[in-house]
This record gives sequence, structure tokens and C-alpha cells, in this order.
Amino acid sequence: METAVWLLLAYFGVLSLSLVFRKRTFRGPWLFLFRAFFPNWQFFHKVGSVPHLYIRYQDALGAWSEWQWVYPRRTRHWADLFHNPQGNLLLAQQNLVDHLSSDIKDLGEGADARPLVSYQLVCRWAASAARSQAGLGLYQFELRLEQPTPQGFAESHTVLRSPELAL
Repeated sequence: METAVWLLLAYFGVLSLSLVFRKRTFRGPWLFLFRAFFPNWQFFHKVGSVPHLYIRYQDALGAWSEWQWVYPRRTRHWADLFHNPQGNLLLAQQNLVDHLSSDIKDLGEGADARPLVSYQLVCRWAASAARSQAGLGLYQFELRLEQPTPQGFAESHTVLRSPELAL
């Protein structure tokens, strides 16, 4: 019984120290793989800007389309509780946009994002979305940080615009 009390006191001591001293963010390729096991509760702190992916494509006449928001959503069914591979794929695609936004933020101002794996994967996803609408030609994608409100988006800030790419 006494050991449990000491362990409990040590636990609360560590918690108290972590509140006093600012925590350091650990980054690295191996720690990145373990983040699924440790939830990040900071998303409850406040609603911030959300990264969204927009694409546009060139038609057969060479005219560019308007920017279109690529937001993977589909209707839900009760069977999705048991087997939902399409929903999981769409969730992974949106998570990929979040990863790209985070990677760009970590790169810093003016750095080239093209070598990033998340950038290359978003390029492929954007090409697939554009190909489903246009067929062949050129496409571009854009990553925007948007502040959501009940009426829509309060502000939109372009973080990244790709060069014109071939489908």
C-alpha cells in the first residue's frame, strides 16, 4: 500500500513540474511513427485555421477552371460502423493535407516543399482529383489555411501554390 502512495505522489510531482516548466516538443522520424499512440489534446484549446486543398485544371481549349475545394466527404451508412475502407481512405487523404501543412510550417519561410513526401503524395491526390474532372491537360493545387465560422470561412490564407503540372 505504501508503494502505491509513493508512486502516486511521484506521478503528481512530475505533473506539477511539467506545468511549471515549459514542455519541449520532440521531433524526429521515429517519434513521428509513435504519435498515434499518444493523443494530442491541444485541438480542444481553440479553433484555429484549417488547411484545405484546392485544385484547378485546364480544359481542352486551354482555359483554367475556377479553384475547387477538394474535401473528401461521403454519406454515412450504418454498415460503415463495421467495414468502412472508403471512409478510411478519405480520412487519410484529409489527414495528408494536415501533414503537408504541418511540414511546411516546420520548413520555415521560403523553403522548397517539393522534396517532402507529403507534398508528393498531395500532388498525386490532386492529380487524381483533377483527372476525374478534366481528363488530360494541366492542373495546379493550392493549400490554404482557412478560419471556419458558422457562416463559412472568415479568412483564407494561401500557404502553397504548386506550379502547373501535367496530368
